[in-house]
Formats: sequence, C-alpha cells, structure tokens
Amino acid sequence: MRNADEAAPSWTITDALPEHLLVFAHGKESGPWGTKIRHLAETAKARGYAVLSPDYRQQPDPDLRVAQLVDLAPKARRAVVLAGSSMGGYVSAMASAALAPDALLLIAPALYFPGYDREPPAPPALSHVVHGWRDDIVVPDKAIRFAAKHRVPLTMLDAGHTLNERLPELSAVLGDLLERAKLHAAYRLAIYRIDARVERRIGVVDADADRWLAAQGVTERWAIVSACNPLGIAASEAANADASAQLQAALRARGIRHLPATGVDPDGVWPAEAGVLLIDAQEGSAAELGRQFGQNAIVTGRLGHAPALCWLR
Repeated sequence: MRNADEAAPSWTITDALPEHLLVFAHGKESGPWGTKIRHLAETAKARGYAVLSPDYRQQPDPDLRVAQLVDLAPKARRAVVLAGSSMGGYVSAMASAALAPDALLLIAPALYFPGYDREPPAPPALSHVVHGWRDDIVVPDKAIRFAAKHRVPLTMLDAGHTLNERLPELSAVLGDLLERAKLHAAYRLAIYRIDARVERRIGVVDADADRWLAAQGVTERWAIVSACNPLGIAASEAANADASAQLQAALRARGIRHLPATGVDPDGVWPAEAGVLLIDAQEGSAAELGRQFGQNAIVTGRLGHAPALCWLR
C-alpha cells in the first residue's frame, strides 16, 4: 500500500487538457503528495482545478528541477497556476518566465538561498508570497526582499518553515488566487474586436491590424477599456449601458480620441462587453480610467508589438 506522500496524482500530463490547472512544486526534503500539497489540492479541486504535482525527488539540483518543469510544459484550456514550497518556490518562480502562468503562489520560497541564488524573473501580475515569521530554514528576509522588489502581496504568518500548522490560511490565500486566475485567463483568451473591423488577441502580433490602427490615427500606443461588469461581476444591461455612457462622457471631457471596441468570450460563456479603444492616450490614463470604472484589467498595445493584459487589482 502506498503511503500518503506517494498517493497517485489526480491528473497527469498525458490526460486531456483540463479546464484549469494547478501545478505544485514540492520542497527539497518533501515529496509530491505530502500533507500540505494534499490539503491545497483539495482547495484547488473544489474550485474546478485539476492538480499536477511532479516528483522531483531524484533530482537534487534546483536548476535541473526548473528545467524539468519547463520541459513538462503544463497546459490547460484556460487558467494555469504555478505554486511551490521552499525549493519548489524557487523552481516555480524561475520557471514562470518560460511557462507564463496566470498566477504564481510561493510558500516559504527558497529565494536568494545559498546554492540557488539566481535572481528570479519578474513574477506574473497575479502573484502572492506566504512565509512564516519563525522560519529558521529560509529566513523571512528572503520573502520580504522578493515581495518588496516586485510589489507582490506578502502574507506573514506565525509559523515555521513548513507552515503545516497554518493550512486554513494557506488555503484561503490559494483559493482567492485561483479565482482571480480564472478571471485573468478569461481576459487573456478573449477576442478584442475594434470597430467591428479588426480583432486583437493578447500576446499575438498582427501586422495587418497594426496597419489598420495606424490608418485610424494611432501613432504609437493604444489601449482598450470597458466600463461594463465592474470587478468581473455580471451587471444588468441597463447598468452596463449607463456605465458605458459615463465612460464616453469621461473621454469627451479629457479629449481622448477613441474607437468602439468589444470584448468577446470565444467560448460564449460570458456575454460580449462593450468598450473603447483609446488612441494615443497619455501613459497611465487608460489604467486610471479602468480603475475609475472598477475594472479588473485593461488591454494595452503598441504598434509592432503584441497586445498585453494590464491587471489593475
């Protein structure tokens, strides 16, 4: 009989792509299905996520563990979240640049640690660090340094290195991050139609669309902002129409040139959202408008570059 640490994973890389996926990286001395991972896996499953926890125990070198995770190339139809504990925090943080997850959770991450002290890349916009004040293996200064440098939310708990005594708090942090990752994935996968003429997608360069935008007067930057469904909560048709009218008024007051735009869910789960494409608006003004109208994110773009998702929360 297998012990708890050797329990079979709920999903394997050879299965059909799940809707959402949490990928956990265990620590140096632990295994892929220890107490903490099993507890957090239940949190993820309750939110519609499959869970993958690769076994790194035969590979003591942390950078080779990073390569193992990158080679695994975990994918999902929508949201992918990386999480890691201790050395696994280092592994997940370092792999995030190549895997581009929707969110990243680092638990007592062994960053700036002797033997694997490479500078981690900038984390995704949705990231969170949890560390214990009484951690005598990876001292809290490491987490504080990373969080301060990248302005990442940091939760400090009265706990030691494993944080196993604070599993409810860990689950709460993870649960919130998983829900926000779903939203991030929805924005990332949406089709953004401009004036019913061209379409833009996050991360995709489109020279023809850029030429069309240039013909409409875009000389450098553009952004797409909506006022509909604040905080990703479905509002009534009337409320969205009123918010859109207020956005139009704000644009007229600021003298910002714009074109009509629409965000469309390719799966048809979420109704189309009316918005506007801002033409060469001053830097920061699109984000300011997005926050004014309670938006989770806006789309930003530059001619010759792939559009990007700018998360506001």
